[in-house]
Amino acid sequence: MTVLVLPRKLVEEILSDAKRRAPQEACGVIAGEVKGERKLALAVYPCRNVSSNPLVRYTISPEDLVKALSDIEGRGLEVLGFYHSHPMGSVAPSGIDHAKASWDSASYVIVNLKGEVASWVWVEEERKFRREKVVVED
Repeated sequence: MTVLVLPRKLVEEILSDAKRRAPQEACGVIAGEVKGERKLALAVYPCRNVSSNPLVRYTISPEDLVKALSDIEGRGLEVLGFYHSHPMGSVAPSGIDHAKASWDSASYVIVNLKGEVASWVWVEEERKFRREKVVVED
């Protein structure tokens, strides 16, 4: 099982983005370093949700994604995964999340407005999510 280490500062940034964008879903990219089974998040990149139905799904703005990827590469980091919010729901992946997932081995962090945080790794071969342990550090 992989472990995603999220500094409290980044968790607060993600939750702030979720609250600011509610009732729409917030979304963004998570970058950092991979050391064995540990993924250490070092930066988050909030992105615009350009979905045609942002109340129940997210689509990261292509322009925002390109900017984030360029910065991540420039800093010598890796894309660890993505985050999005379920403003009125649980932190479990929805049917829409299953249908849209495509980055094999990426972390998909889901938050809600209660402050709950969970992470799921997409396993392309199995076409499903597996729960990932999240450690929040100060």
